[in-house]
Amino acid sequence: MSAPITKILTAVDASDASTVALHAAVSLANAYKASLYVHHVVENAPIAEKVKLMVNQVLNTIPHQYTEGKGGVYKEIISKSLDLPSGLIVMGTHGNSGFQDFWLGSNANKVVNSAKCPVLTIRAGVTKTQFRKIILPMDSSFETRQKVPMAINLAEHLNASIHILGVSTSKDKETEHTVTNYMTQASYQIQDHKIVHTTAKRLGGNITNATISYAQEIDADLIIIMTEQEPQIGSFFLGKFAQQMVNNSPVPVLVVPTRDDILITDARL
Repeated sequence: MSAPITKILTAVDASDASTVALHAAVSLANAYKASLYVHHVVENAPIAEKVKLMVNQVLNTIPHQYTEGKGGVYKEIISKSLDLPSGLIVMGTHGNSGFQDFWLGSNANKVVNSAKCPVLTIRAGVTKTQFRKIILPMDSSFETRQKVPMAINLAEHLNASIHILGVSTSKDKETEHTVTNYMTQASYQIQDHKIVHTTAKRLGGNITNATISYAQEIDADLIIIMTEQEPQIGSFFLGKFAQQMVNNSPVPVLVVPTRDDILITDARL
């Protein structure tokens, strides 16, 4: 079962991506009846004033707590998240667009990699802040099922549908069998919660490209992924496909941290 979200932290700079992230955070805070916290890591006073003005314009009379900090950006955001503690971090990112004037672009991946809670990243140019169609990619990894409870939790709070997408770089029979089993398990869990859902497969090729293509095909609002495991050292990190998704997806991406202490099972398989 996914932990309840009672505190949402939004990390902001002076970019347009941060403005969109704020709107998304408000939408989620309303859905969860969660407290909203906005944090800016100060690099210089003029930018800090610009950020504060932007936050006031976007949030206006919406209840929130605004704070500022100094130091290493991603470490400051992680520290703030742990202090609250937050159940969700929302932040804009500039992906591979080449922007160097705003710190979120270079720090979003580090935040996602280090956070103990899910992180919602929204690239510059994205306009979706209401999440009604959620894509749930299921691959052949043992951990892929851990994000199912989060998808269910979001769908219930946002009155959203879930679209299970089986993905893999391989098309071999064993991989397809594993992906299909995990998709079936996820479908059973979602069905138990009476959530509208669909299933589809995109096997072979780049997982990120397949997922983004499907998201555009069905006009999805959100993609849920996980950190990936490094087999040699057994730790979890923002792996190749997760990083590609955060950097390139035109759809907001929610990254759920992988845990090595839980197992998702279903007796019907």
